[in-house]
Amino acid sequence: MGESGISDLQGQFYLAEGERFPASTTDLLGWLSKLHEVEGVSLLGGSYWFRAELRNDAGNTQWVLEPDDRLIDSVEVRVYGQGGDVQRFVTGYRAEHDYMLHSGKAISLPRGSSATVLIHFESPYYASVPKVNLFPERAYRHIVFSDDTMALAAFGALLTLACYNLFIYWITRDRTLFYYAAYMIAYFFGWAFTFQLPAELFGWHDLHLHYIWFFLLHVLNTLFYMEFLKLRVNFPRLAAISRINIVLPLVLLPSCFFALPYAHLLATAVISLWLSIALVCGIVSLANGFRPARYFVLAFIALLVPGIIILPANLGLVPEIVRNSELFTLLGGTLDGILLAFGVADKIRALAIEKEHALQRLSKMLALTRTDHLTGIANRHAFDQIFKESFHCPDFSGDPDQLMLFLIDLDGLKRVNDCHGHSRGDELLRVFAKSLAGLESGSISAFRLGGDEFTLLAQKRNEAELVSAMARFEADLREQGFTETGISYGIAYAGESTSSEDMLIIADSRMYDNKVAKRQARATDAWLVSPVRDIA
Repeated sequence: MGESGISDLQGQFYLAEGERFPASTTDLLGWLSKLHEVEGVSLLGGSYWFRAELRNDAGNTQWVLEPDDRLIDSVEVRVYGQGGDVQRFVTGYRAEHDYMLHSGKAISLPRGSSATVLIHFESPYYASVPKVNLFPERAYRHIVFSDDTMALAAFGALLTLACYNLFIYWITRDRTLFYYAAYMIAYFFGWAFTFQLPAELFGWHDLHLHYIWFFLLHVLNTLFYMEFLKLRVNFPRLAAISRINIVLPLVLLPSCFFALPYAHLLATAVISLWLSIALVCGIVSLANGFRPARYFVLAFIALLVPGIIILPANLGLVPEIVRNSELFTLLGGTLDGILLAFGVADKIRALAIEKEHALQRLSKMLALTRTDHLTGIANRHAFDQIFKESFHCPDFSGDPDQLMLFLIDLDGLKRVNDCHGHSRGDELLRVFAKSLAGLESGSISAFRLGGDEFTLLAQKRNEAELVSAMARFEADLREQGFTETGISYGIAYAGESTSSEDMLIIADSRMYDNKVAKRQARATDAWLVSPVRDIA
């Protein structure tokens, strides 16, 4: 050990066959000679010895010895010093921890001294080939503080994301949010057991429970991304392939209880398959224009990077190349969760925009159903709806704010059509409708009921204004060449009516009276201006 102190101990593995620790330093060499050397450990579990030689060339005397694997069931350590002293401690998954979320134990090494470390490993499986690290105590405390801060922040982020999306799901009932929240919860519990939080808080030391969550999270994430990427609708073949990520983990999950030595390897294989299929689905969706999938792809890259580094070590193909690989993977998974949350938010935003456009299209369609296609003003359908909604009897008959119905008949349209053609008649209707539209305000609305019939809904206070406008419009029409046209109208008030239908009948009757009176007036005018006949 040099001045930096931090050391990955190099040593020799031996197969353990029920031997006990040697009683003293003097018995150590003879005891070691009887052991069977091996290259490493079987990932399917077993019992092994590990021996390493230490020499303290640094100024520090207080050290911490830590096996670099949180899931080794039992770790017993003896440190045999030159003077014959033996330091003993137990660590591992089932032991109590001296440092939160870490399995390190303190040892003393005098300056310039040498010692032999003998470790007995026993576990139903090994996540990777065990490594043993030695740290100066002061440096180890800083490492623990830094690691724990990041781990607890990651756990907090996972729970926060899960709770927030469950709340949004409760409001929206969008299954994408439910599956996302369930995935975050499974991820939280999987890594909580890895970091032994249940052991720290509740004394739960059971490796059978650990990989349940890692089998379930594949199922939940697949359900999530099938909804999120709309695979069943857009890519049914990818949806069918993705079902492997649901069926296979559920089939293999009982291995946690009945074949625990294989559970780790099976979970590693399932994780590798899941990452590959999910990433392909995300890339295909993004390539086909689903923009929220860009966050999905980035999220799985965040998972894949630590996976590429760690999964081969889990299968025993390469040694671990990072310290605290569990924390490295937890942080990658938390980044995955955050990016997926961005993806969900982006999808919600896209759906909101799509919904807004749909509402705009619907609004335009509804407006078309309420608009007269020839004149551009509101039609009979709109009039019937607004008239019924607006009608109510006033408190007194003279109320100036009461509803007033101005029923209008455009006289002479048939003559224009017969003499000049329907295009000229249509022009007459458009010119008159434009004039009526110019009257519209907060209290006045114009409608074409059909043919040559129009109406205005207004308030009684607008009566003088509208009567004056009718005279002006009639003069305007004649100036524009419609010399044989006129305007007849009838007025009714809500205060004199029992219903909207009654109000319409009254206005129609008065319009007819007005039409007859104007016809008689024109006939009288024609008689007065005709040549005087000789009656003698």
